[in-house]
Amino acid sequence: MLKKFKHILYILLLSVIISILYYIPTNYRFIHFGDLYTSVGDGLKQMIPFQMFLIEHAKQFTMFYDIGFGLGGDYFSNLSYYYSTSPFAWISICFVLIYQFFANYEHLVYIVIANQIAIAIFKCACIIVVTYFLFLKYNIRKIYAFIGSILYACSTVYYYFTFTWSFFSDVMFYLPLALLGIELLFRQKKITILTLAVAVTITSNFYFTYYEFIILACYAIYRIIFKYKEDILTVKQKLLYLILCITIGFLIGNFGFVQGVLSYINNDRSLINNHVDAIIPFKKQYNMLYGGFYITISFLSITALFLKPLYKKYYFKLLATFTILSLIGSFSPYFDSFFNGFSMPERRWVYALALSTAGLTAMLVQHIQMITVKQFLLASVPPILFITISAFWQQSFYSWLIFIPIMLVLLLFKIKHPFKYLNIAICCVLIAYQFTLIQNYQDKVIKKYTPNIKTVSKSNIYSQQTSSKIQKLKENQIDDLRRIDMLRPLSINSAMYYNFNGTKLYSSIYDAEILKFYEKDLLVSMPRNSNSYYASFSERTNLNSLFNVDYTIKAKDDLHYPALSKRIDSFKDQDEYFHIYENTEKLPSARVVNNIYNDTHLDSPLEKEHAMLNGIITNDKKSNKQIKPPNDLLKSANISYNNASYNGKRLTVNKNGGGLTIDLPKNTAEKYKTLYLMMDAKIIKPRDMNYYISTNENKIFRYRLNYRYIRPHHTTTANIKSTNTVHIKFKKGTYHFNLKNIQGEDYSTLKNATKDAQSQNIKFHNKHTHYEIDLNKNPSGNLVMPIIYNKGLKASIDGKPVKINKVNYLMSNIKVDKNDKKVKITYETPFFKTSICGMLIGLILLVWLRKKYKL
Repeated sequence: MLKKFKHILYILLLSVIISILYYIPTNYRFIHFGDLYTSVGDGLKQMIPFQMFLIEHAKQFTMFYDIGFGLGGDYFSNLSYYYSTSPFAWISICFVLIYQFFANYEHLVYIVIANQIAIAIFKCACIIVVTYFLFLKYNIRKIYAFIGSILYACSTVYYYFTFTWSFFSDVMFYLPLALLGIELLFRQKKITILTLAVAVTITSNFYFTYYEFIILACYAIYRIIFKYKEDILTVKQKLLYLILCITIGFLIGNFGFVQGVLSYINNDRSLINNHVDAIIPFKKQYNMLYGGFYITISFLSITALFLKPLYKKYYFKLLATFTILSLIGSFSPYFDSFFNGFSMPERRWVYALALSTAGLTAMLVQHIQMITVKQFLLASVPPILFITISAFWQQSFYSWLIFIPIMLVLLLFKIKHPFKYLNIAICCVLIAYQFTLIQNYQDKVIKKYTPNIKTVSKSNIYSQQTSSKIQKLKENQIDDLRRIDMLRPLSINSAMYYNFNGTKLYSSIYDAEILKFYEKDLLVSMPRNSNSYYASFSERTNLNSLFNVDYTIKAKDDLHYPALSKRIDSFKDQDEYFHIYENTEKLPSARVVNNIYNDTHLDSPLEKEHAMLNGIITNDKKSNKQIKPPNDLLKSANISYNNASYNGKRLTVNKNGGGLTIDLPKNTAEKYKTLYLMMDAKIIKPRDMNYYISTNENKIFRYRLNYRYIRPHHTTTANIKSTNTVHIKFKKGTYHFNLKNIQGEDYSTLKNATKDAQSQNIKFHNKHTHYEIDLNKNPSGNLVMPIIYNKGLKASIDGKPVKINKVNYLMSNIKVDKNDKKVKITYETPFFKTSICGMLIGLILLVWLRKKYKL
C-alpha cells in the first residue's frame, strides 16, 4: 500500500511539474507582454464575465435567480452549459476567492484573467494523472504511459479548448476517467470509478454528456464484442453492470444534468442556415498533421496505423480502429454535425482523437522492436510525405519538424541496436517535440486570436474610468431593481464586468420568452439579429421606464437616445467620448394597477406599451379596459423614392444610401415626441452582404442572409425623434419591404403612470437570498414587477404563500390587498428537492454495493 501511495504521489508531482513547464511560455507572455490566455471572441465576451458573475454571487450566497442576469433569470440553470455545474469551475472560483482573501485585491476582472492560467495548469495535471493510469491498463509501460499522457494532456486540443472556451477542456479529464472505469469494471469488477465518471460528467455539462455517450457507447460495444483475455465478466454481466453504473451515476449527478436539460428546453436557438456540406473545405485549419487549427496529431500515430504487426496487440487494435474511423469521418462536416447534436458542424470531438493517437504513439515506441526497419521506414513515408507537401502548400515552416528525423533515427536504433539510455532519449525528444509543437501552435495559429491586457481597456471592455462613473450611478439609484443601459461592441456582457443590472446578454442559453418578447410581442429592433443574444430596448422610453432603466450610456456621436431623458454627464475613456442620459420618467420597481388588457385586443407595439403602463396584459382574463389605437400617420403621408424603385413588394435600391422619403403632416413634430415605424424589411440579394435599415438617426444593423447564426426574420419597429420628414435608407440591393404603419407618441400615458405609481411609495430590496417589497400606500390590485417570470419563483405576503402570475408577456404579478405590508419572493430551481433525493439515493446505493458485494 505504501509503495502504491508513493507511486501515485510521484506521478502527481511529475504531472504538476510538466503542467507548469507546459505553461511557462504562456505565463511569460502574460507577465512580460500582457498576452491573455483567453480568446478575443467568446473568451472576453462570455468566459471571463460569466466567471466573474458566478464569483460575485458565490461570495454573497445568492439564490439561483438573479435580476442582473441580462433582464433576469435562473443564472445557475442557464450557465450550466458553461460553468455553474462544473467541478473544475468551482475549484477555479475557490482559487480566486482564496487569492482575494489574502491579497485584498479589488479588481476581479484581472484576477479572473490571470486565474485562467492557474486553473489550466491544475486541470492539465489532473488529465495527465488519470490518462497515465488508463494507459497502464492498456499494458503500456510506466515511462511510455506517462509520455502518452503528456502527448494527450499537452496537446493542441487542450490548449485550443482551454483558450477558446475554458470549460470545454473539462471533458478531456472525464473521457479517460470513464474509459479507466470501464476497464476496471470489465477486468476487476469494480464499479466505483465508472459510476463517479458518469456522475461527474452528467452533472458538469449536459452537452458533454452527449459527446461522452457516443464515444463511450462505441468503446463499450467494442469491448463487449471483442473480449480481452483479462476480462472476468461475461457479455451479460458487462451489460448489467454497465446499466447499474450508469443508473447510479445518473442518480448521483442528476442535479446538474436536469438543470442543463431544462435550460436547453427553455432556450430558443432557431437556425435557418443549417446547410451542411458533404466534404470539408480544402483549408489549412482542417489539416490534422500540419498547422491545423483544431488538432495536430503526431506523425508517429499515423505511422503506427500502417504497421501490421502491432495489430496483434488488443488495445492497439482498439485505438487504431477508433482512430481510422475518426480520420475517415473527419472528411465530412456531417460527422461534426452528428457530434454536435445534428446542429451546425463543430469540430469539438477531436479530444477523443487526441487520446487515441497519444495511446498509439506510446504503443509504437514501446513495441517498436516488433517491427523491421523496412516496415518502419515504409510506414513513415505517408505521414512524412503529407507533412512535406503541407509545408510547401502552406508556405510555412514549424520548428517541431526538426524532431522528425531525430525521432526516426532514435527509433531505428531501438529496432536494431537498443542501448541502455535510448528509452530516456526517446522520451526526452517526444516531450521536446510536443512542447515545441505547442509553442508553434501559439505563435502561428492562435496568436491572431489572442487579446492583450491593453485590449481590456482600449476596447472598452473594462476600465477604471467607466467603473467609477457606473459606481456613482448605482449610488444614486432608488432601490435594487434599477438598470443601466450600456452597449460595448466587444463585450455585450458589460454588466457582468461592472457588476450592475443591465439590459443585455450574450449567452448560448437563456429564457426563450425574452426573445419572443423582443421579436414577436413588442417588435423591438435589437442592434444585431444574431442567436444567443439580446440587447437593450432600442431606446424606447416606455420600455425603458417599464424595465427600470434609469441611465443610458452612449457614445458621443450616437444621436439615437431615449426621449424624455436628459444628459447629466460626459466623460472620456480611451480616446472616446461618452454621454450619460438620465430617464426623467422613472416608474417605481413595483406598483399596483387594476386595469386588465387581453393581448388579443392589442395590435401595435405602442398599444401594448400603453397597456403595460396603465395595467397588465394577460391572455387568462377578459379586458376591463380598452386602449385607444393611436392614429396611423402613414395614411396621410407622401412617399417618394431616392435612387430606388418600389413595386408594392420589392424595393430595389440602386445606390448606397438610397431608399424612401416620407413627408408627414406639418404638425407631426410639434404634436409628438417619438415616431414608431412598424415595417418588414429583409434583403433578398445580394445574400452575402451585411446591411442596415437607417431611419433618420436610428440605424438598425442586419446580418447577411448566409450568416451562420442569423435569427429568423421578423417585423421590426424603428423609433425615431418626431419629425415632419422621415428618411429610410438602405445599402444597394433588392429588399422585401412593407411599411405597415407610423404612429406618434407624446408620452402622456407614461407621465400619468409614473405620477400614479410614485405616490404608492413601494420599495424593492434585493436581500440576495430573497427579494422583499415594502407595501405602503398601495391600493388593492395587481402588484406588477419587471422581474422575468419563472415557474421557480415563490411568493408570500406577510408570511402567507401566494401565487405569482405571468403578465405583460414576461413580467411577474401578485394579487395584493391594501392592508398587506410585506411581500417576500424566493426562488427554488425546478426539481431541486427531487434531484437532491436522487443524489442521496445514488450515493447510498454506491456505498452499500461497495461494502456488501466488494464491487
